[in-house]
Amino acid sequence: PFCVELYGGVGTIALNLSDAVSHIVSSDENPNNLKCFQDSVKQLPPEIQPLLDYKQKNAADMVTSESDLFQKCELLVLDPPRKGLEDEVVDYLCKGHCSSIKLLVYVSCGFQAFQRDCDALLASGRWRVEFAEGHVLFPGSDAVETLAFFVPK
Repeated sequence: PFCVELYGGVGTIALNLSDAVSHIVSSDENPNNLKCFQDSVKQLPPEIQPLLDYKQKNAADMVTSESDLFQKCELLVLDPPRKGLEDEVVDYLCKGHCSSIKLLVYVSCGFQAFQRDCDALLASGRWRVEFAEGHVLFPGSDAVETLAFFVPK
């Protein structure tokens, strides 16, 4: 499947999916992440490297200006900061502009924001939760990472 990753940082998730998808476009607004992404891509097998692209844009700009990517996107990976998804991203997902997406993977480090975004996705009537679980990645802290898979209804 064609994959788009929003809030991708240096592409940690996307790069680990590189052998399971047909193409990946990872994005993040931090200008320092591009070089790290490119350096990591160079370490991958030569046949995988052309399948990986990076856009230095925030998630809101991606959903408003990259409609060609989202028309072919079948797998969307979201890994937002603690504040959760930007309003533009929630609106895009809830208003049905993303009919090609077969699986939405949401990785959250802020449970309250995840709960808000999840409620909006479910209330739209377009998505249902296929799977969700919490992970304690930092033993001794009260931080819980949530991994959730949403599929179209």
